[in-house]
Amino acid sequence: MRSLPAILLTLALALTSPPVLAAPSVGGEDEIAVYNAAIDEAELHNRAALTAIDAQDPERVRAELTALRDAFGRLVERFGKTRLVAMKGDPDGVTIMVDVPMRVVTAQMMIDFGRPAIATSSLVAVCRLLATLHVPATPDAAAACDRE
Repeated sequence: MRSLPAILLTLALALTSPPVLAAPSVGGEDEIAVYNAAIDEAELHNRAALTAIDAQDPERVRAELTALRDAFGRLVERFGKTRLVAMKGDPDGVTIMVDVPMRVVTAQMMIDFGRPAIATSSLVAVCRLLATLHVPATPDAAAACDRE
């Protein structure tokens, strides 16, 4: 299990490190399938955290937020800045890599402060961001976040 400082350090290094040779291509179907599966895993934990908030189960929310942070950290480690940018374009890829972890931290703080409505708002935003990462994009996916 990776700590938040380790994830933020990974993000900072990914954002500031130059590519070793050249920006990688989007890749074949297998790579895209693995990429989408990594996003699906993060989305699963995000939805579970939202469900736990609705059930008023702060311990489960904390566990799901930890799992979400870990899943997103693995996504960033595996695909890094250059791949997200290659797949999603700059600056969107970079913005999402920074925005998702910050919103997850905000949700965790709001749960700790007893403010589940603000945590929910933060996680709905995470849902929208994760939905935009899929390749190929599904235009209605982000709108579904508001209906959940």
